[in-house]
Amino acid sequence: MVEQQVSLNEEVLRELRDVKYALDQSSIVAMTDQRGVILYANEQFCKISQYSLEELIGQNHRILNSSYHSAPFFKEMWKTIGSGETWKGEIRNQAKDGSYYWVDTTIVPFLNEQGKPYQYVSIRNDITLQKQMEADIRKSEEKYRLITENSSDLIVTLDSNMNVLYCSPSSIQFLGKRLEGEAKTNLLDWIHLEDHKHFSEGISVMSGKESQSTALEFRIQQKSGQYIDAEAKLNSIYNEQEKSEYFLLVIRDVTARKKNERLIYQLAYHDTLTELPNRRFFIDRLRKEVQNHKHSQLQLAVLYIDVDKYKYINDSYGHEVGDLALIEVAKRIRQCLRSSDIVARIGGDEFTILLTSLSSKTEVETVSQRIIESFRDPVEIGERMVELSCSVGISLFPSDGNSVDELLKRADISLYTVKAQGGNNFLFFHSDMEERSLERILLENELRKAIQQEQFYIEYQPKKNIETGALMGMEALIRWNHPELGRIAPNKFIPIAEETGLIIPLGEWVLREGCKQNKKWQKQGHTPLTLSVNLSTRQFSQPNLAEKIKSILDETELNAKWLELEVTESIMIDLENTVKTLQEIRDLGVHISIDDFGTGYSSFSYIKHLPVDTLKIDASFIRDIHVNKESLAIVKGIVDIAQALNMNVIAEGIESQEQLNRLSEQGCSQGQGFLFSQPLSNNEFEDYLNSQFN
Repeated sequence: MVEQQVSLNEEVLRELRDVKYALDQSSIVAMTDQRGVILYANEQFCKISQYSLEELIGQNHRILNSSYHSAPFFKEMWKTIGSGETWKGEIRNQAKDGSYYWVDTTIVPFLNEQGKPYQYVSIRNDITLQKQMEADIRKSEEKYRLITENSSDLIVTLDSNMNVLYCSPSSIQFLGKRLEGEAKTNLLDWIHLEDHKHFSEGISVMSGKESQSTALEFRIQQKSGQYIDAEAKLNSIYNEQEKSEYFLLVIRDVTARKKNERLIYQLAYHDTLTELPNRRFFIDRLRKEVQNHKHSQLQLAVLYIDVDKYKYINDSYGHEVGDLALIEVAKRIRQCLRSSDIVARIGGDEFTILLTSLSSKTEVETVSQRIIESFRDPVEIGERMVELSCSVGISLFPSDGNSVDELLKRADISLYTVKAQGGNNFLFFHSDMEERSLERILLENELRKAIQQEQFYIEYQPKKNIETGALMGMEALIRWNHPELGRIAPNKFIPIAEETGLIIPLGEWVLREGCKQNKKWQKQGHTPLTLSVNLSTRQFSQPNLAEKIKSILDETELNAKWLELEVTESIMIDLENTVKTLQEIRDLGVHISIDDFGTGYSSFSYIKHLPVDTLKIDASFIRDIHVNKESLAIVKGIVDIAQALNMNVIAEGIESQEQLNRLSEQGCSQGQGFLFSQPLSNNEFEDYLNSQFN
C-alpha cells in the first residue's frame, strides 16, 4: 500500500512538472509574496522584461511599473486578490531599457489554512502587437471613421491567428452583434465548420504570397444562429520587414445572390416531375467522369433507357397517369443503383444512367438485368394496374468512345436496336449497329462543296431595347441555299460541320462577311450597331484565335466595339484557358456574350470571374415564361445575377406580347425574336434600318 502511494505521488509530481514545463514555454510566469516581492520568475518573464533572474528575485513588482495605470487601478487589483479572488486584466509594464510592453494578466492567490493569501502566481501573455494595432487603428480611425461606420460591408482586421482586432459598426446589422471588444474573438468561431479549411488556407496563402489581395467565399454565423453567405476581399497588411502580419477583410452579404444561384441551379439542372437530375446535369457529370477515367484503368458505362410503349399509356390513360408512371419508373431505377451512380431524366420517357469505376462488363450486365426485372411488377395507379417494360442501350468508355457525344450517340444507337428487336431487353453497342444514313453522307459531301462554292449567305435578326423599342444591334445567322436541294435548315448542317471540323472555315466566313457588311452600312451613313456572331466550341479552341479575329477586323476596317462574339457555356469546362482566351478577345475591344445561358455546364460561381459583357437567356426559358412559374423564376434569377455583376442581359426567342411583358417586369433590358422581326436578308435589313431611324 505504501509503495502504491509513493508511486502515485511520483506520478502526480511528474504531471505537475509537465504542466509547469508547458506553462513556462507558453506564458510569462512569476510568483510573489503577499507584499508583491518577486520570489520566482521564469525565462519568459526575464526575456520580455530584459532583467536577469538575479535582478528580479527579491525586488518588488513595482520595478516594472510604467506609470501608465492609475492608483485606483492597482487598488482594485489588490483588493480583488487580497480577498482571495482571481484577477484578470491587461497591464502595460516597463522593461529594463525603458521600452513598454503589454501583457494579458491573470493573478491567482494561494491561500493558507485561514483562507488568507500568502503568495500570488501571475500568468501573463504578451499582447503588445495587438495593443499596438489597436493604437494604430485609433490613430487612423478619424480619417476612415466615416467610411467604415457608413459602409454596409463588414470591415474586419485580423492577426495571423485570425483573432479579431477590429470590426466596423456594421457588424451589428451584419451579424446581430459587435465582434470588436470581445476578448480573444476568433473569426473562425463564426465561420461555418465546413468552410474553416478553405478560409484558413486563404489566410495561409496570403501570408506567403506577394499579391496583396484575394477573394474568399464562406458562410458566417449571425447571433441568431443562422448562417449567411459572405464574399470577402482579403488584403495583407505588411510590417516594416515587409512580412504579412495582419489582414484586412471587407465582407459582403451575398445571401440573396447565392439563393438565386441555387434556385437557378435546382430548376435548370433537375427534372421537376421526378426530381432526378436532367440532361444538362447528366452531360456535365459525364464530361467530368470521362476526364477522370482517362487517367484510370477503370471503365465507365452510359445506359440509355426508354419506357416501352409509353405513348400507348399516355393515349390510353391520360397524361396524369403517364406522369405518375414516370415517377414510379424513376423510383425503381434509383433502387437498382449504387449511391455513386447517376440517373437522369433527359426528356419524355427517356432516362440515362452513368456507372463509374467499373472493372468489368459483368457489373453493367448485372445492373441492366436488375433494371429490366424491376419493371416486371405492374405499377398501381389509383385503381389501375399499368404494365411496364423498358429497353436499355449501353456504351462503354473507352471502348465505344472517348467523348460525351460519342458515348451518348452509341448508347442511343444501341437503345433503338433493342427497340427494333421488340424491346424489354438490353444491348451493348457494337460497331455493326452504326450505319451512316444516305442523307448524312450526302449532306457532308455537299457541305464541303458548298464552302468552296460559297453557297451560303447571312440573314440578320434585330436586337431591341425592350423598354424603348430602340434598335440595339443584330445577330448574324448563316443560311444555306443548295442549288438542287433548296434551303437546308441550320440544325441539319451545323452539327455535321461541328463534327467534321468544317465549322472552322464556315465560322470564319460568317465573321468576315458579317464585319464587312456592318462596316458597309456604317459607310452608308446608318447609325452604328453592334453585330453579334456565334463562335462555336471548335472555333474557340483554335490556337491564336484573338489574332485571327484582329486580322479580320483590320481587313474589314470594322471598329472592335461594334462586334460581339457569342459563346456557349460548354467552353467553361477548361476554365483556366477559357478565361485566358476570352480576355485576349476582350482586350481587342470586342464584346463577349454567353449564348443559351442556363442550359450549359458552367457553375454560376464561375460567371463572376469571366471577362463577359452579356448573358443571353435561352429561348427554351422564354417559350413558356408567361405560363410556367419555373421558367419565370429561372429568368428572374439570371436577370438578378446579371445586374449584380453589372452585365447586360438579353432574351432570345420572344414571339408574343405576353412574353415581352413578363421579361419587362423582371428587368430584362434587351430582346430578339419574331415579335420584333424575323431574320432578314441584306437588302431587307437595310430597308429595316431606314424604317427604324427615319
